[in-house]
Amino acid sequence: MAQLFAAVRRGRVKPGMATEFAKRVEAGALPVMRKMDGFKGYYLIAGADDTVVAVSLFTNQAVAQSSTQTLMPWIKENLGPLLASPPEPFEGTVLVSA
Repeated sequence: MAQLFAAVRRGRVKPGMATEFAKRVEAGALPVMRKMDGFKGYYLIAGADDTVVAVSLFTNQAVAQSSTQTLMPWIKENLGPLLASPPEPFEGTVLVSA
């Protein structure tokens, strides 16, 4: 199995905005990510208290690490108004996957 690298973002959306957040990501950010070198998958999880967690998977570590910067202009313009707090970034090597 090829090595995987994850770019994880955790943040909070304004109350009731998780569905709109997801629609915007699916329509705008996802097509850009699909074109990135080594893109393998994307998951957006909505949790309690309007928390959202985004997990992007790549086979290319450099692209995983730079994915947020690549998308930052789009994120600020399209997702910024829906966020209650800035997302916390985390990148790392996937040690176990199934």
